[in-house]
Amino acid sequence: MRDHLLTLGKAEIIWIFRQLNGGTAGFNFDPIQKPELIDRLFLTYSEDQIQSAISNGFPANLTPKGVAIDDEGVPVPPLTKPTASKASDSDALDALRKLLSPTVDEATVRQIVMAEVKKAMDDSPVVKIEVVRPDGSTHKVEGHVRPEFKKILTRASIGINILLVGPAGCGKTHLAHQVAEALGRPFASVSCTAGMSESALQGWLIPGENNGAFEYLSSDFVRMYEQGGVFLFDEIDGSDSNTLLFMNQALANGSFFLPIRKGASLVKRHPDFVCMAAANTFGTGANQTYAGRERLDESTLDRFRAGVVSLDYDQTFERKSVAPDLLAWGWAIRKRISESRLRRVMSTRFLLDATKLLKAGETVEEIKATFFEGWSSDEIKKVEV
Repeated sequence: MRDHLLTLGKAEIIWIFRQLNGGTAGFNFDPIQKPELIDRLFLTYSEDQIQSAISNGFPANLTPKGVAIDDEGVPVPPLTKPTASKASDSDALDALRKLLSPTVDEATVRQIVMAEVKKAMDDSPVVKIEVVRPDGSTHKVEGHVRPEFKKILTRASIGINILLVGPAGCGKTHLAHQVAEALGRPFASVSCTAGMSESALQGWLIPGENNGAFEYLSSDFVRMYEQGGVFLFDEIDGSDSNTLLFMNQALANGSFFLPIRKGASLVKRHPDFVCMAAANTFGTGANQTYAGRERLDESTLDRFRAGVVSLDYDQTFERKSVAPDLLAWGWAIRKRISESRLRRVMSTRFLLDATKLLKAGETVEEIKATFFEGWSSDEIKKVEV
């Protein structure tokens, strides 16, 4: 159907919106180009609705704004019927009483309605997570929860090392925070780079107050490993593979040796320690989009093999959190970036930031211009903006 709509003029697309929306498009369509209008049409209405609107053909006389007029220039009303006005709560209750029984009182009616609402909520596709912690306490995860969350949490709770792989700005770091919160454990992370040294993981020897003698200062990794907590290797595929070899023994054997900590060199893994890592690739090295990635040693990847979880942009979350004026455009750009194999991303992070800018007073056109800063004219042409 999309191919058919692309053969139509912009006026015909606007006319379809008017037919499905009681005579008005419902938004300012003047600055929006036809491909984006079509994306917005599919986002708002089903294919059956669109097909129904165009099944009888298009009017002979159509203005550039998608308004049908007769031979005398008078606008023709839309084919769709206007939506009936909503009844008040009391009207709805009265109607329900009549359907049930003249002897049913208002309290009974409300009880029936609430029971049906609860059933609908229980049957809904919304993910609801309540975690029972080892100490017997429960924790309800607030906010949006990805469909993959339950699987990740289950693996983390039994000590599986987790590797989250997904595009930039899809929520990998936030997901690690949610795991820590759900388990009731502290959280720490390290941003991995090619210049990261082993001391960021093993800790440091620093001059102490006792005659300048060196003292050991623990790293977050060692502290979490010994005392329990969730530790995230963020951007793990950006680090030097040789540096990461330091943690291989720790993740495989339940303990490791730390020679710089004299007198207490054996470090034992706490039962509540969870190791997580986030990456844009599967550790196979740089690609066209993520040029700064490193190839990871297979022995390191093997430590995470049972906990690899592939993520993508969460459209359910985006639909709830991103401004409608930006959502259809963002999804269309993302699709065309993929189809054109461009080394660009349209991330959830950008769409959320763009929504903040829109609320702060920036126009949609200004936000779009910001997104395309640094793009070549050929790249912009490929996404048909």
